[in-house]
Amino acid sequence: MAIEDQEPDKEIEVPITEVAKDKSLTYMGIILGGIIVILGYLTLFVDDPWKVFRKEKQQITQATDSGALLNETSSMSDEEVRQSLIKFIQAFYYDQSRGYFDPPSYFAPITETFYNYHNLNYSRLKDLYWKRRADMENLKRNWIVSSLEFTRQDDRIVATYWATESFFRPSRKEQQSADIKFEIITDGNGKIVSLRELEIKNFESYPVNPFPDSIDTVLPNPAPNLPQQTPTQPQPLPPPQTNTAPAEDNRVYNLNAVESRPEFPGGEKQMINYLTTNSRYPLRARQNANNGKVELSFVVEKTGELKDVKLVKGIGGPQDDEALRLMRLSPKWKPGIIAGKPVRTSYQMHIVFKD
Repeated sequence: MAIEDQEPDKEIEVPITEVAKDKSLTYMGIILGGIIVILGYLTLFVDDPWKVFRKEKQQITQATDSGALLNETSSMSDEEVRQSLIKFIQAFYYDQSRGYFDPPSYFAPITETFYNYHNLNYSRLKDLYWKRRADMENLKRNWIVSSLEFTRQDDRIVATYWATESFFRPSRKEQQSADIKFEIITDGNGKIVSLRELEIKNFESYPVNPFPDSIDTVLPNPAPNLPQQTPTQPQPLPPPQTNTAPAEDNRVYNLNAVESRPEFPGGEKQMINYLTTNSRYPLRARQNANNGKVELSFVVEKTGELKDVKLVKGIGGPQDDEALRLMRLSPKWKPGIIAGKPVRTSYQMHIVFKD
């Protein structure tokens, strides 16, 4: 057998190319380091770091001088003055609702009175106005034209009128509303020299959701033949000993301001027992029972009595009236406490009606 010489295997040369290093991790590290440096600077040297990323509302000013509406009152009849005042006040509030507040357009160079402040120049007046408005979010104001009254005092006009205001106060996390009587005084040039509140009525204040004190009390919708019952009064807690607050302290405190919160006698379990035991419904409620949550607000007085019980949000059925009735018949609560003394405290709760 012939053996043929075989050629040795050929060596194949493969060119080696240098693989480029991946620098993405290096770049990412540089970027993250830069972000950390920036955040550190903002935290240490900027009072409000988030202000950098927040778009501030632009304070718009209006150049129109509305004082011309009242700069010739000495030659006007009473009816003409009245109509000019109406236009002036409407323009004043309309501009504010649009974000305009330009003191030279409405105010004298020196404002004698602006709410609780006196003798203000334009710069100071503008600062105080925006500071005040910052704590009045979602302001809704409706001034009552028919309530406008005025008198002439030399070259000045002294006008009074009522307005209804409603707004959210973020500093207290409260929704507030009231009827306010304003006094506005204009000089001979038709400029405001004084603007102040004379009287406040129907003031209401309650914390907004979420309510840390709120409880959902579930009441079953009634059986068809539920008997009418006379409310049974649980034994109230003994009155606080020598903890009478000063007579002049009639403010209504927020729940977050009191040291000890108001409480139903015996606690939440006794409240649920009281509500379920004493609830009753008319025939129409049995036939058209609605499930839902009824939201109530009220004031727990220093004595523990519940006053100013109001419906905040209902379900549109007899259950709304029943929830109001139950809380108005409630026994005295343990009042809110500040510095060892009972105080008037606002409270809000839910009652859930459920099959």
